Amino acid sequence: MSILSALLPLALSVSPQALAAPVQPAPQPVALPIATTPAAKPVEVKFSPPAARPVAKPAPAINRPGDAELIKIQAPATLDRNTIIDRVAKAMTDTKTVQGRFSQVDPAGSPSSGAFYINRPGKVRFEYTSPEPIFIVSDGTTVSIEEPKRKAYDAIPLASTPLHLFLRSNIDLKKDGSVTDVATSNGSHFVTLVDKTGEAEGKMILQFRSSDFELLGWRQVDGTGAETRVQLADMKKNVALKPSLFVVKDPSDSGDDRR
Repeated sequence: MSILSALLPLALSVSPQALAAPVQPAPQPVALPIATTPAAKPVEVKFSPPAARPVAKPAPAINRPGDAELIKIQAPATLDRNTIIDRVAKAMTDTKTVQGRFSQVDPAGSPSSGAFYINRPGKVRFEYTSPEPIFIVSDGTTVSIEEPKRKAYDAIPLASTPLHLFLRSNIDLKKDGSVTDVATSNGSHFVTLVDKTGEAEGKMILQFRSSDFELLGWRQVDGTGAETRVQLADMKKNVALKPSLFVVKDPSDSGDDRR
């Protein structure tokens, strides 16, 4: 097979008769009518902005059970100096008796603790149980200090100690002029008392809870600046107390039946 037959197989298959036939004239193209589409006329469109829709008002909030409620907390009003002094005096005057527990840190930093009892006017008892037994008792006139382990005993006038400043029955701190300073900090009022007569050296800084003016403790500063801190706890106010708790008696005397 020639290269030509391979490339043009249809040309080689035409017979000689077909090649000898007269050539018919090629048909003339027939002109067909062309359908024309009329040009589109512009359509006038009128645009109107949509009418404003009424804005819906939010429905009132309804608290369902379990929903958190907004609680408004009003800051407590700040009390002035005179109001604090009056409230402190009233709180102490209204507390005729009280008992509870105390913890103490002396000027050297040594801790101790025990029970206390107060009976106005003038009577107080501290029973130290740790680190060793010690009894401090006031009968309204004299304060005694007893240390059984050391077999030691001493007694001094109540008026010569700062204790008498808050053991009175009817307390009027503004009238007696014993208040030298009033401060408020961390939920407490601090009232500093001194003895205007000069008989008792040093000062006492009483600490009261701001919410209800309950006595929380005090700091006692002596004439040299040494400070003893006392904190009170588990207090029961205006309870019946045995009179024998406040008897001052030298233990060397016979018949000591105070405890």
